Amino acid sequence: MTETLKFNEINKIPALTWNWLKMNRDSLELREIPSLFEPKISEIPEGFSLLSGQKIDLNKFPALKSGIGEEISSYLEENVFKGVDQIIEISGKTENPLLLPFDYGKAGNSDSVSPHFASSQIIYAKKDSESCVIFLYEGADSSKIDSIIRTKIYAEENALVHVIKVQLLGKNQNQIDETSAVAGENSKIHFTQIELGGNHIDSGLYTQLGEYKSRFQSELAFIAKGEQHFDFNHAVIHTGSETDTKMLVKGVLDGNAVKNYRGTIDFKNGCHGSTGDEQEETLLMSKSAVNKSIPMILCDEEDVAGTHGSTLGRLGADELFYMQSRGISEEEAKKMMTKAKVLSVASLIPLENIREKIENWLEK
Repeated sequence: MTETLKFNEINKIPALTWNWLKMNRDSLELREIPSLFEPKISEIPEGFSLLSGQKIDLNKFPALKSGIGEEISSYLEENVFKGVDQIIEISGKTENPLLLPFDYGKAGNSDSVSPHFASSQIIYAKKDSESCVIFLYEGADSSKIDSIIRTKIYAEENALVHVIKVQLLGKNQNQIDETSAVAGENSKIHFTQIELGGNHIDSGLYTQLGEYKSRFQSELAFIAKGEQHFDFNHAVIHTGSETDTKMLVKGVLDGNAVKNYRGTIDFKNGCHGSTGDEQEETLLMSKSAVNKSIPMILCDEEDVAGTHGSTLGRLGADELFYMQSRGISEEEAKKMMTKAKVLSVASLIPLENIREKIENWLEK
């Protein structure tokens, strides 16, 4: 008999709102305890080093908080990860990105392991380095799989690291995807995320900008349809002076899909001269789809500038008339608008074959 795991404090919002809004947290039941999974990297570009089984000194960085919540994070560390991480060390300016493939469709066909997986990566961008790391999640529709991904990003002084996560999972898969990051002086962490597949997806992001002129930029694109449930909780904490955040969300909801988004920029006391901006654009294609968004700015410092906004709408009659007058049907117009939301973000991916996978998914 397998042991199911119920977590009730996933993606807890930094500042609680009314409980009846059902936005303070998410919950998810996993079908059993996952087994460790390490993606098989076919090629390691110059500038990247894999240090699996080794320890690195990260005491120079402040302790990272969990991106999805301490309840599940503590459980996973004690019962699943137990200090085992795949360590990716980056030196210098890399020309080619590192691809981490998570093909759960193939892994789930093995009789030797549980079809439920957990994986943990540490990305360590050393001083003055420039790099891109791509996570690609794929799975078969027929497989009932749970997966948990934990990613920790450490960026030293003047480092630039771009982390891209592309989710093309099967329709029966649940995934918890946690990202925590800390940026050093004058460094930049760039985070791009595309969410298209899966059943119940929880994505938690927690970024600390604690050093002078550290920066964070993110783009999130999603399409949720049918009975899909997407829950996002992205928080950036400013404690260093003249730090900067830019967060953009673009997505489409159709069918009975549900999407929750909590986006928080938190200006702590002492982060004078810091700036932050977060914007969301969500297109509703169905009257039964549910969208809940809380773009939030918390502020303990006077000398800061923060802006936020959320736009929710449907494809307008004027837009449809314009397209139909040029021979484009309503169905084709909806497809064009849906694809445009994702492809504008996918254009940031430096690998053509990954962009093609996304385009093929959209066509399918």
